[in-house]
Amino acid sequence: MKSQILCFTTLFIAIFTSQTTTNAYNFKFASFGGNGTNLISFHGDAEYGPDHSGAIALTRDNVPFSHGRAILNTPITFKSNATALYPFKTSFTFSITPKTNPAQGHGLAFVVVPANQHDGSGLGYLSLVNRTSNGNPNNHLFAVEFDVFQDKNLGDMNDNHVGVDINSVDSVASVKSGYWVMTRNGWLFKDLKLSSGDRYRAWIEYSNNHKIISVTVGLAHLKKPNRPLIEAKFDLSNVVHDQMYTGFAGSMGRGVQRHEIWDWTFQN
Repeated sequence: MKSQILCFTTLFIAIFTSQTTTNAYNFKFASFGGNGTNLISFHGDAEYGPDHSGAIALTRDNVPFSHGRAILNTPITFKSNATALYPFKTSFTFSITPKTNPAQGHGLAFVVVPANQHDGSGLGYLSLVNRTSNGNPNNHLFAVEFDVFQDKNLGDMNDNHVGVDINSVDSVASVKSGYWVMTRNGWLFKDLKLSSGDRYRAWIEYSNNHKIISVTVGLAHLKKPNRPLIEAKFDLSNVVHDQMYTGFAGSMGRGVQRHEIWDWTFQN
């Protein structure tokens, strides 16, 4: 296996490519910044965080109903020759910070999409899909949403939930936001308010052997909780192409709410 390592002042990214037909990707962004590396494409209102924060901002404070995407420029091989999907895992730190009261949504999402482009709408569509494309199997969209607005027309369970999205923002699995801790008396569920402005960490994993999507959320400064928030059985092999693009999307509503990604790792 040959290894190619790229180092920059605000990030570290390593991509490992094997000599065989299998491609393995492993990268880590410790932070982000407008350093001219051109590793990420910004669509819509997404941009490097204001005031040199080191974050990716998916919405802008001064743009009404702002929404956008930040997508890694390099496509990732998710499967080879249309065979079984490689297992993968990713984690990132994010924050959703209201700047007006009420902020009125909407949230952000980790995305896997077939093209490095932007064809989504704002509000409850989270810059993932639009009114006409929502639910279309040709979207080949996989996303995990962190939603802070209850849009009943889109099947939202409440205004503080995590959901697994397949080709639609009508989630195939959705639970209220929080995490599990083991106590002397058994498992205890603790709520997390996604739009608190605090930094949280998300872990998303896909097991091809068991066709399980697992999502875990916790406080950014603590270790990963031992029990996932979501374990959804779903075969992604018909959703994901051989090569796909990955990144983040987000949107805000009538009020101002900042949606930021602070670091990011990915491995398959």
